[in-house]
Amino acid sequence: MIRTPLLTICAAAILSITPLCVLADHKEYQGRTGLPTVLEGKDKVWMEKGLAALEVRGNDLWVTQDVKMRYPGPDVEKNGTRIKVAVREDYYRSKDGGAGDVSPAEAKGFRSFNVTIDGRKAASSAEPWTINDKNDTATRWRTVWVDFRPGQVRQMRIVSAAPIGRDGNHRIVEFRSKDVGHWRESPDYLEIRFKAPGSTEAVLAGLEPKPNDQNRRAVRWVYRKASPNRDIFIMLPDSYPARSRTRS
Repeated sequence: MIRTPLLTICAAAILSITPLCVLADHKEYQGRTGLPTVLEGKDKVWMEKGLAALEVRGNDLWVTQDVKMRYPGPDVEKNGTRIKVAVREDYYRSKDGGAGDVSPAEAKGFRSFNVTIDGRKAASSAEPWTINDKNDTATRWRTVWVDFRPGQVRQMRIVSAAPIGRDGNHRIVEFRSKDVGHWRESPDYLEIRFKAPGSTEAVLAGLEPKPNDQNRRAVRWVYRKASPNRDIFIMLPDSYPARSRTRS
């Protein structure tokens, strides 16, 4: 029989506990994103329909956004236009437990990011990281230019993937739905949907704001001729299984 020295067992126990102690005081988001906003060419193009599908895959959150955009016809607009559409990419780390300020050099964002316009891959750019006044969040905008002729309807798809956020030992999802802005008016129809493996009724421990619809397969927030006034927050319970990481 092989005997393991007591000192080795104690050292292993300390090493296994230490990360949990650190996590208990730690809150972090990598690649937190939100609904698209218009940075240039504001208030010219309608968001006729928007669908944001949030899906947990392993340890990652995949966000697929489909946006139907319409530019007014010649009876309203005689000339074409160009708009710059953007979605946020955040890196947030709380200062609990003595963590220092967040710097642009250490900011981490999406694992994967792609944009298509009318089914074709579109070129996108990442603007420089900026730090907020509290020095706990680095933000940059992923942008894409979209051209329109009078009366033209275009379909945009934005797909991003990033790790699920953590608050101590809890796994959390936060989606900046209040980002939507500077379209011609509030979206005609906007839906945000969350889906996780298994039954959503079983896995959701915290949920804000109150959804319009919740069943075993998904949770939905629906807005008609209106924009969200609260961001989406979801906490997965401690019992929710962490699965092998999805790689892009």
